[in-house]
Formats: sequence, C-alpha cells, structure tokens
Amino acid sequence: MKKSNNTVAVMLLMIAGAFSRFIPHVPNFTPTEGLTIFGAAYLGKKYLPYIFPLVLMYISDFIINNTSARIYFTNTDGLVWYSPYMIFNLIAIILIVFIACKLLRKVTVTTTLGAVISASIIFYIISNFGVWMNGTSFYSKDFSGLLQSYVAGLPFFRTSLISNLFFSTVIFGSYHILKSLFYRNEAVHS
Repeated sequence: MKKSNNTVAVMLLMIAGAFSRFIPHVPNFTPTEGLTIFGAAYLGKKYLPYIFPLVLMYISDFIINNTSARIYFTNTDGLVWYSPYMIFNLIAIILIVFIACKLLRKVTVTTTLGAVISASIIFYIISNFGVWMNGTSFYSKDFSGLLQSYVAGLPFFRTSLISNLFFSTVIFGSYHILKSLFYRNEAVHS
C-alpha cells in the first residue's frame, strides 16, 4: 500500500471512530485514546499524529457540547465553542501522542499494550486534575481536594482502560485486516 493511501486509510478509520462518540455509551467508554494511539502509530512521526486527533477531538466535542451536552452550558445563549475542560483533554491528547510515538516505533502487541496503559494513566491524571482545577464545588482547592478528585475518578479510569483496550484492539485489528485484504487483492490483480 502506498504511503499516501495508507495515511488516507488511517485517517478514515480515525474519523469513523470519532463519530462513534455520538452513539450513546457508558461514560468514558469512547475510542478517543485508542484513536490517538493508532494515529501515533501510523500517521508518521511529524505533525500529523498531533494535529489530526486534536482536530477530531475538537470537532466531536463541539458537536457534543452543542447537542447532547448542551444542558450543561446554561451560561451561554449561542454556540459553545470552548469549555475549560477541553484544554485538559487536548493536553492529554498531546502527551498521549508524544508517549505513543516513542513506544510505537515498532508496532507490536507489547508496545501497543504499553501505549494503551500509558494513555489511560495520562488521561486519568490530566482530566481529573482539570476537574479539580476548574472550580467545581465538589472539591476543595487544596491537596486534599485534588486527592478526592482522583479517588472519585477511579471508576472512570477503570472504564477508560477497558475502553482503550477494546477500541485499540478493534482499530488496530481492523487496520491490519483491511491492509491484508488490500495486499491480497493487489496481488490477485498483478
């Protein structure tokens, strides 16, 4: 498969995965980190693994914030272009790409598993820090409040880890199946 065809195939799989965020799901059971890891593995080693997941995340957050999550934005009458939680999610995505690019120089089951576990931990740490820092009334603005935020986030971490394992398996597996079918079809027509 040509490199440009490969990049298009990877991007199409990532777009399809991003649209699955619109399907009703258990909280934190989304393909976001799995897509990010997949992009880090196959979109090259320059800017595309960073930019493409960030754009997908922003677009899907924008759609969600202005449709199903609109009831949480009572302080604005117009479109919700930005919410403070988004910056923490975007920081997490950037760090996940950075770590995944380092781990996935050679894509194997072991390196992919390392990237999945790392992504789950990174997202948990940064997103719960964001919840604590954004001034919700649930947690005091001290170390005790930060710890409470992390403890409260543990069930979401478990779900996120299971989700990352599931979606990474589906996304990486789909890619390799499609790639083998493409090569097989190309060999038949040669």
